[in-house]
Amino acid sequence: MSEYQRYEFMTVDQPLTAEQLEEVEDLSSHIEASSSHALIEYNWGDFKYDPIAVLREYFDGFLYWANWGSPQLAFRFPHGILPANLLDEYDCDEFVTFNKAKDYDVLHFSFNDEEPPDEWMDYDLGSMIAIREELINGDLRALYLAWLASQIRMQDYYYDEEDEEEEDEDEEEDVVFPRVPPGLKSLSAAQKELVSLLRLSEEFVAAAAQYSEPMEASPMDDFAAWIKLLPRERCDDYLVRFARNEAGLRRVLIRELRQAGQSGRPEPTTKEEQRVSFATLLTDVKEIQAEQERRRQEQMRQLEEQNRHARQVRLQYLHLNQDDQWRQIDDIASRKIATAYDQAVKWLIELRDMAKEYHELPAFQTRFNSWVQQYRRLPGLTRRLKEHNFTIL
Repeated sequence: MSEYQRYEFMTVDQPLTAEQLEEVEDLSSHIEASSSHALIEYNWGDFKYDPIAVLREYFDGFLYWANWGSPQLAFRFPHGILPANLLDEYDCDEFVTFNKAKDYDVLHFSFNDEEPPDEWMDYDLGSMIAIREELINGDLRALYLAWLASQIRMQDYYYDEEDEEEEDEDEEEDVVFPRVPPGLKSLSAAQKELVSLLRLSEEFVAAAAQYSEPMEASPMDDFAAWIKLLPRERCDDYLVRFARNEAGLRRVLIRELRQAGQSGRPEPTTKEEQRVSFATLLTDVKEIQAEQERRRQEQMRQLEEQNRHARQVRLQYLHLNQDDQWRQIDDIASRKIATAYDQAVKWLIELRDMAKEYHELPAFQTRFNSWVQQYRRLPGLTRRLKEHNFTIL
């Protein structure tokens, strides 16, 4: 199988300047770049720069995937727009990292799969870039999905020894698991694409969704009223920074306005999000898979019953209309073409099955022997009959 790698970058907050675009175009001879997007594809060779460093310097989103797996998805955020303790609840090992710097913070999903996916899948950053905005708005479903994917990849390490089960259970009591976010039953289009990228099974998502509350509608933003809650010098500071075209400032302002506007409001009475261990989810997945297998077996049983009933109806009809069926067989066989032979043999098989069902095989064989005599010189028909175990005397 040939090698294929794809590096894709996008801007969101502001386009690249002419100088930045020129620098980006110099990164690779394989690059296709514009002020808002860059794509690098390799069928041989590799990108010689650190893509996360490129992301931090120029872009807001990054996606990497290869035909052997190893997907990466990363987003750049203005420093401080996401909470500094974002990953405190998420023990993802090195699969998910959140690196903070003076100007920008980077959230990085990196899953180095050992085996390639079963079939070729194409992914593009445009279908997942909305996750960045969702995270800014406090929607942590993508982060939870990444945590799930990381646990699945680590499960062999944590759960492969039966004699360590009791020890693992004791240790699990001290582990803080992430809260199950609301809305897992109704993922966004970008989150569904992330599920596919990370090769998360439907069963795992469904298991977690059992503990997920529905998403609540966001309150209307009253920015005109909230801006008056900020000190005058704070407003002036924002105006100066807007004039300097500071990247990501709009979102920083929106977040501060929302905090100011909601500070005097009573805390909403919502159900507390549950914390569910991965071991519990594993058990739930097995139950879901068992239920799916029960349903599959029941569907197969019902289908077999329907087919059995349809066959009985067909055989009963043939038993009552044997003479008509023999005439149809004679008419179609006399056309002396391959498709007609196939249909004639199909009907003869049905008549033979009917004869077995009604214990009339001797009568059928007698009539067949008489009928076939006129077609003995047609090799196309006789060959088909012999292939289906008809005896030609």
